[in-house]
Amino acid sequence: MNSKNLQAFFSFLVCVSCGFFCVEGYSKNSNGTSDDSLHLKVNEWLKVNSKSYEWLKLAGEKIGHRLTGTLNGRSAESFVYEKLVDSGLDSVAYDPFPIQVWNRKICKVELVPFRSDNYLKINAVSLANTPSATGLWHIVDGGDGLEKDLQKINEKIKGNCLLLNLGLTKKDSGRRNLHRAEKISLALKYGASSVIFIHPAKKDNILTGTASLTGKVVDIPAVCISGNEGQMLRNWLKTEKVMADLLVKNEQRTGEARNVLGYIKAKNPTKETIVFTAHLDSWDLSTGATDNGLGSFALLDIARAVNQYRSHLNRNVLFIWTMGEELGLLGSRHILQTMKSKDQIKDIKLLVNLDMVGNPVGFNAFDWPGLGNILQDFGTKAMKIMPGFKNTLINEPDLHSDHQPFMLEGVPVFSAISSMPDSIYDCYHADCDNINLIQPYYLTTSATLHSMLALELGRANRIPVRHFGQKKLSNWLTRHGLKEKLQISNEWKWK
Repeated sequence: MNSKNLQAFFSFLVCVSCGFFCVEGYSKNSNGTSDDSLHLKVNEWLKVNSKSYEWLKLAGEKIGHRLTGTLNGRSAESFVYEKLVDSGLDSVAYDPFPIQVWNRKICKVELVPFRSDNYLKINAVSLANTPSATGLWHIVDGGDGLEKDLQKINEKIKGNCLLLNLGLTKKDSGRRNLHRAEKISLALKYGASSVIFIHPAKKDNILTGTASLTGKVVDIPAVCISGNEGQMLRNWLKTEKVMADLLVKNEQRTGEARNVLGYIKAKNPTKETIVFTAHLDSWDLSTGATDNGLGSFALLDIARAVNQYRSHLNRNVLFIWTMGEELGLLGSRHILQTMKSKDQIKDIKLLVNLDMVGNPVGFNAFDWPGLGNILQDFGTKAMKIMPGFKNTLINEPDLHSDHQPFMLEGVPVFSAISSMPDSIYDCYHADCDNINLIQPYYLTTSATLHSMLALELGRANRIPVRHFGQKKLSNWLTRHGLKEKLQISNEWKWK
């Protein structure tokens, strides 16, 4: 069944679930085929049939960037939808939702000493979900932009332009960094009139990204300059008062985006579902080959491979390509609300997020009780098939990707750990994030690992991992240092 109607799609999920049965025993499965044998078959199938790199390259050439709400973004949605239909999944659907589309127009930044007309133009790019603005402001160095940094210069901030690091001055300082949008929230709290971010790499790279975690436009302009020019400005501020002259024009309008969903049902009716998700959208400075072409196009191969061996599944597998992740997790928030309204959250056994995942060497189990043991056991088997897989395990819960809305509802979530060169991360959200950064094996190894994982989790008779209740969840978030970040973004929902 192929339907472009989300209501029909979710009705279909309910229909195939009506014979829900209780399943038991994680380590054994019911059809007699060993995990190792199935893993070998998946590996061999993908060696011959993998399309992820080919399709990512084609999308870059034919579509370009995949910014949510643009014609390019809509073309990307159609591209994935059509590939899934051709792959013969049980159901393929669009999940439309309204958005505020943001487009950059003009970003002009000049620096000038106080009471001087010696203007110096520097290269800059505006952050998404920032307003149009024109102004001349004194620059105040706010360091890393954490609350303790701003408290020290509280009396200097109001009405001025804050100069902030995107990263941390010292990576080994033990301080926890904040998302750029969280730093802007703090800048607003202390009365700043504008923000200039410095790229963490000591190069000429500049980057974009959302200034808002809600998809709404913030109240002050924010731009990013390169690490090299940021250092120059910092040195200048040591000897002179410097001002920032900003001319920023951006466009906002109402629009629509569409998540794309693909569904493979278990051989016997059940409500239990494993979710694999990756955000399809990118920024408009490049084709977004790494962020998140790596995750979203590998996910196409994963869906195709799982569909080939669907007869082994004891639970359903749902694949979600979200839009609007870069603008504030808009697609994942929307699909979560849809599932909540239909009381389907409890049916999600696990959610696996693929965001910039390539050449995986292990997993981040998010310190979810029981999950690490499952992933280590699977990893031991994966090492037999994939010599480069190290079975590394970390437990570091984080925010700001599509797992977050589900995690905050108590759904167990995790992701793979990648091993890729620094050139990938130096081009994060920048104009150099193109296909030349990508080696085909980044995608094929990810597709192979996640396909084997999907089938192992999908065929297990029991997965001993539970949802968190709200009290346990709030304690877990606090223990892992996420409470402060959620409070800054007004997403902490506990008293």
